Amino acid sequence: MPAWTVIELAHLDTAKAAALVDALRTAALGDGQEDPLPGIITDSVSRIRQEIAAGGRVRLSATPGSVPPSLKRLALRMILREGQSRLNAMGAMPLSDDERKEWDKDDRYLERIAKGEITPEEPDNPEPAPTVQATVFPPMIAADSRRFGRASQDGI
Repeated sequence: MPAWTVIELAHLDTAKAAALVDALRTAALGDGQEDPLPGIITDSVSRIRQEIAAGGRVRLSATPGSVPPSLKRLALRMILREGQSRLNAMGAMPLSDDERKEWDKDDRYLERIAKGEITPEEPDNPEPAPTVQATVFPPMIAADSRRFGRASQDGI
């Protein structure tokens, strides 16, 4: 089982030019506003982990903020697009048509994982299995009561 990867700021430089990553980290900041990329990383990785959990075939890694190796590039693209969309409001860095298509493709891929159609790698340190089973309610089946009687059968 492969180790899942914790996505860090340093990984972003491998996906896009360092100058672009620096611009995403420093442009359009208000007074006292910190670097937005750590929060974007957390949100994007959380979404990927939620989609994996929804698929129900793979337990998540016990390492917080980690993703399967096969989804690392997808995670980096998501993070960079989110960072770029921050700047889109100013018209500074619009997404190209290719980037929009890639975004749609990545979303569809995550949806397939959530449906259980695609199974990512198992982590080498999975979260423990739940110790308490969910409550299962018995089926509620009610039979129609028969209403036969002299009044209802009169005239037959």
